[in-house]
Amino acid sequence: MTRRTPGHPDAEERARLNAALRSTGAETGFWDDHGRPAPWPDDIEDWTLTTGEPPTRNPQEPAF
Repeated sequence: MTRRTPGHPDAEERARLNAALRSTGAETGFWDDHGRPAPWPDDIEDWTLTTGEPPTRNPQEPAF
């Protein structure tokens, strides 16, 4: 069973987008180590969102 992550195209859509990348050079939002547009990664379903930003809090709440 393939997981569908919201905002990420499924495998069939990635294949279509990657074919368009090869034929037109359109950007996917991913780049290789040389700064060139790269195809969608095959393992995108396994990625998790991480940020370095601390969560925002209400100024009236205690810090801890």
